[in-house]
Amino acid sequence: MARRNTLTLLAATMLGTIDSNALVPIIALYAKAVGADLLQIGIIVGLFSAVHAPANLFFGRIADRFGRKLPLQVGLAWDAASLFLYSVATTPLLLALVRISHGIGSGFVGPSSMAIMADTSPRERKGRAMAVYGMALAFAVVIGFGMAGPIVARDGFAVLFYVLSGALVAGLVLATFVAEPPASPAKPMPWRRLLAYVQGPMPAAGYASIFALYFVLGAFVTLVPLHLQEELGASALVVGLSFAVFAVLSLLFHYPGGILADRYGPRWELP
Repeated sequence: MARRNTLTLLAATMLGTIDSNALVPIIALYAKAVGADLLQIGIIVGLFSAVHAPANLFFGRIADRFGRKLPLQVGLAWDAASLFLYSVATTPLLLALVRISHGIGSGFVGPSSMAIMADTSPRERKGRAMAVYGMALAFAVVIGFGMAGPIVARDGFAVLFYVLSGALVAGLVLATFVAEPPASPAKPMPWRRLLAYVQGPMPAAGYASIFALYFVLGAFVTLVPLHLQEELGASALVVGLSFAVFAVLSLLFHYPGGILADRYGPRWELP
């Protein structure tokens, strides 16, 4: 039963994160198609993360207070609606507003699904459990990157948005079968304690690494598709498939990374 619950959660998580990954190779191209200039394209691409980051923190506290399952379901439903709205966002302003909505909805999905995974895994296997969770995300990256280019090249942007919205609805259905973990007796972390923790050396190093990675990724997502299309003449199909190489390598290295974290700790120091 526990294994079935885990597999259901992983499937719902994968379906719930394919959408944002599928947009990575094509969002700059879509923004250009609706009339955005280069500055507007950069803003539109970045708005999702600008909203998503604080939403994760806020909705993580909601998941601590009101349970894990309901925020997961709300997030999947919200994202499904947002993906449909992409198809009618035909101006840069409307697209920017939809990106904000999408970032908010996704802020429900990550913290709640991750918390369920952590709550239901034994302490001695949390590294492996989070590696498996990361592999589900990596599968979402591979599938999202791989499907975006072919669908846009053959059927257009709107069809991709409809397909992704349907995948989120399927994830919502699966999420109804995920068992709510037992309530923890611990109270939510006070803001003062949370800020003190964030300022410590361990989380600061992790957050700095994540910031650097996603700063580079943001520039990559904005500029590389335009470079491939405008200067090299690549189609949306080629752009989407070229992004899949990163996703495949990420998938291959996730589980070995979890094993190393269990064996040597999350910070691996050389002798």
